[in-house]
Amino acid sequence: MADIFISYANEDRETAAQFAQLLESVGLRVWWDRRIPAGRTWRSILQDALSEMRCLVVLWSRHSVESPWVTEEAEEARRLGKTIVPVLIERVEPPIGFRTIQAANLTGWNGSTDDPAAQQFIADLKSVLGDAVESAAPPKDFSSAKTGLGTLLQGSISARIFKFGAVILALVGLGIGWQIWKEFPQERQKSAPEEKAEDRSASHLASLSIRGERKQLNPSEKTKLELSAIDSDGKQAQVKDAVTWSSSAPQVAGVNPEGEVLALTPGSAEIKANVGGVVSPPWSINVKQVETPHKVVTEAKLVALRVTVGARELSPKERVSMRVRGRYSDDSERILTSGIEWQISDRAVASVTSAGELEGLRPGKVEVVAHSGNLASSPLQFSVREPRRPATETAKPAQIPDAAPTKAQRARDQANATITAYVSRAQSLREQGNYTAALAELEKARSLNPSDESVRKEIEQTKRACNAERVLGNPVSCD
Repeated sequence: MADIFISYANEDRETAAQFAQLLESVGLRVWWDRRIPAGRTWRSILQDALSEMRCLVVLWSRHSVESPWVTEEAEEARRLGKTIVPVLIERVEPPIGFRTIQAANLTGWNGSTDDPAAQQFIADLKSVLGDAVESAAPPKDFSSAKTGLGTLLQGSISARIFKFGAVILALVGLGIGWQIWKEFPQERQKSAPEEKAEDRSASHLASLSIRGERKQLNPSEKTKLELSAIDSDGKQAQVKDAVTWSSSAPQVAGVNPEGEVLALTPGSAEIKANVGGVVSPPWSINVKQVETPHKVVTEAKLVALRVTVGARELSPKERVSMRVRGRYSDDSERILTSGIEWQISDRAVASVTSAGELEGLRPGKVEVVAHSGNLASSPLQFSVREPRRPATETAKPAQIPDAAPTKAQRARDQANATITAYVSRAQSLREQGNYTAALAELEKARSLNPSDESVRKEIEQTKRACNAERVLGNPVSCD
C-alpha cells in the first residue's frame, strides 16, 4: 500500500520525480511512475493505486489544470474519501471544486531537500498522515557497522575469544528481542486508535445551508444570500468561491454567480446552491404583487377667466360674438357657457345679449369685463364707429332734377344693391364664426366691383377675426 499518490501532468514529469525523491527520502512510499505493465490497462492500474493510497498529492500547474486526467484522478480521490493535498508548482488557480482546499506553495522550489518550503511541506504532510508512517528502506549504516565489528574482533583477539564473544552477543540479542516482543502488542494496541483517528481526520463537505435576510420582495428589489458549508467533523465556514446558483423559476426571481437574487415578477421560486456536487436545501422566495395606490380624484377649481373675441370694432346695430375661456387648477382650459355675468363701462354705447354677443348702440368706446363668482377677466376695449352710408348715395352722380335715370345708371344701382346684400350676409356669417362662408359672399361682391371700398374693408375685418380665432387655438378655416 502506497502512502502517497502523486497526480501530475506529463509535461511536469521531471518535477514529479523530484517530489517522489523528496517524499521517499523521509520514509514515505510513493506511487507516481505511470508506466503500464504488460497485460494491464491504465484505468485498472489507476483504480488500484487510488484505492490503496492514503493521500493524493496533486501538482497544479498550467498544464495540469487543463489536463482531464489530473482532474479525473482528483475527483476519484475525493469520491473515495481520500485526503487531498494540493501543491502549487506554478502560479495558477486550481479548477473549480478544488479552490477551497488550502494548497502548499512550492512555486519557487529548486528541488533541494533542505529548502524551507519543502521542509514545511513534509511537516504538513506528516501531520495529515499521522505518525504511523512505515519506513521504505532499512538503516543505511547497519551493514557497514557489522563489517567493521567483525574485522575489529578478528584482528584483535583470537578465534576462541571471538567465538565466546559471539555467544555473549547472541544471548544479549535474544534478551533484547524478547523485551521488544513483549512490548510489541502494547505498541500495536496504542497505534490502532491512532490509525482510526487518522482515518477520521480526512473530513469532507457534508452539507450546505443558505441564509438570506428577506424572503419577500417587490419586483425589481434585490437581496444577497450567504452560503455556509458544514464538513463531516461538524465545522462550519462561509463559502463564496466555486458556487453554482440556480433558480426554479428564473422568470420570477433570478440569481447571479455572486448569490444576489433579483425579484422580477409576482410568484414564488426556490434558490439552490451547488458546491462540488453537494446541493443545498432549497431557499424559498416570494415576489409580491404590487398594489397600485388609489388616487383620490379632486375636482379641479376655476382659477382664471379670459375673454376671446373676433373683432373689437363694430358699427351701431352690429354684433360681435364673445367667448369666455376658464383656466382650472389642473392647468386645463375650457369654454364657459353658463354662470357668466357681464360688466359694461357705458351701456349707452353697447350692450351684451343673452347669447354673449356685444351689440353696438351708438358711436363711442366701451370696456367689457366677464365675471364668474369672485373671478374677473381682464377688461377688453371696443369701439363703436360712425354708421357707414350706402355706396349708392356716395356714388350717385349729379343729374338733372326730375330727369329719368339712364340704362347705365340703373345697372350700377342694381349692382350696388347686390353688393350691399352680399356684404350684409358676410357680416352676419362672420359674427356666427363661419368665416369661410363670409369670405365666399365677399368674393361674389368683389367680382361685381373690384374697387368697392366697403367690400375691401369687410374682407380685411373678416380675415383678422378668423386669424384671431386661430391664435386662440380654435379650429377655424380662413380660406
